[in-house]
Amino acid sequence: MGKKKKGAAESSSIKAGGAPAHGVLKNDLVHLFVDDQNLFWGIVNDEKGRGFRLDFGQLAITAALRPDGSGRGIRTSYIAGVIPDNDSFWKVAQDQGFTVRRGYLGSNRRSKQDDAYLITDITSTLFEQEGPSTIVLVAGDADYVPPLKKAIERGWRVEVAFTTRGISASLTPWVHQFRTIKAVDIEHSPSWRR
Repeated sequence: MGKKKKGAAESSSIKAGGAPAHGVLKNDLVHLFVDDQNLFWGIVNDEKGRGFRLDFGQLAITAALRPDGSGRGIRTSYIAGVIPDNDSFWKVAQDQGFTVRRGYLGSNRRSKQDDAYLITDITSTLFEQEGPSTIVLVAGDADYVPPLKKAIERGWRVEVAFTTRGISASLTPWVHQFRTIKAVDIEHSPSWRR
């Protein structure tokens, strides 16, 4: 498990959602689903300019934190987007040994059909992985309500980690916890090398 980045406790906040109580969880692992374009533009428009560079490794560690700030392991991760080869994410995945899936890349290596792939993978996780467990969605739009509703019906815990802007109120009845992610917690450090 990763350590919490200095300043993360002060910069991120947690609030309860409106989902009913989840079932007894089979494990303390998370299944992470990231819409990187949704997150990137949320940060660019809210806090940073276009020069912002996301560190997917720090994002994974931050999104997987328990409400008390301690780390949880990641069982699977689905990233809808491009993860650079020199990103710390690959070290986090290697250290924790979790399964990584990536979205479809269209022309110019840009991710396409992100919502559809994430929705499909969330649904697959509910039926193919040991559960109930915890889903952490890093996105904020209402397109994710149907799979999150199915997760609640199956007794899973649902968390959303996102920026301060862009979270649809439609998610609230299907989420147990909302975590605000700040750019400082997930910004790529130029000094990072594999």
